[in-house]
Amino acid sequence: MFLGANSRVRVLIADDHPLVRKIVRSTLQQDPQLEVCGEAQDGAEAIKEAQRLRPDVVVLDLAMPVLNGFDAARGIKSKSPGSAIVILSSSVDQRFIDEARKIGISAYVAKTKAGEALAKAVEATAQGEDFVAVN
Repeated sequence: MFLGANSRVRVLIADDHPLVRKIVRSTLQQDPQLEVCGEAQDGAEAIKEAQRLRPDVVVLDLAMPVLNGFDAARGIKSKSPGSAIVILSSSVDQRFIDEARKIGISAYVAKTKAGEALAKAVEATAQGEDFVAVN
């Protein structure tokens, strides 16, 4: 997906921890090119909200109740195929990064790198680029 120069990237945040969602929202809102359009607290809600809101990008945690991040990503890709996905996870295991790629997710950011890399990952993903920040 390519967004024009005047378009803002609409982002859905999905994480089971309210404090993490608040911090992610605050981090993303510092970038004038990004607009947080919604939040979800579990994988099933992430799919529903992605289908309802049609965000450009979904920032998705892996460890969530109801449906984990990988299952939620599959559902989002099915129900909202125009939404790109950024995995934001505390795990930096290469197997998880490889699994994300198999599903068709092109961005993976470690929570320890979120402050410096998350907005860049969202923007890159919205432009169809790959992005990994784990070290």
